[in-house]
Amino acid sequence: MWRTVLIVGVGGFLGANLRYWLGGWLADRLGPTFPYETMVINVVGSFLLGVFMTLALHFTWAPEWRQLIAIGFLGSFTTFSTYEYESFRLIQEGLWLWASLNLLGSLALGLIAVILGIGLARILTGGAEP
Repeated sequence: MWRTVLIVGVGGFLGANLRYWLGGWLADRLGPTFPYETMVINVVGSFLLGVFMTLALHFTWAPEWRQLIAIGFLGSFTTFSTYEYESFRLIQEGLWLWASLNLLGSLALGLIAVILGIGLARILTGGAEP
């Protein structure tokens, strides 16, 4: 039990810090008008989860890798709760177009990213299904 908690915690520490750094870096470059950093992080996280889980199932990796990467790292790296809050704030400010773009864009791009991640992992494994 404690070993699993430690594994998830280490992954979470790394993912949260990467999210903090990447989110700040993107916000500095793209400005505060729209929560680009949250959308980018959600899409990248979706892609990485698609790649990782497909490879993990194909190669039957040990459960500790799923705990470290999928649950810990990607669980803390992606930002669904932030996405929801930022969407609410955009609605509250009357910015319905931006809110709709954020809500629908993150969902659609996230799904596309998962599909692309699975596709890449299948290419890497010779097209084999897990």
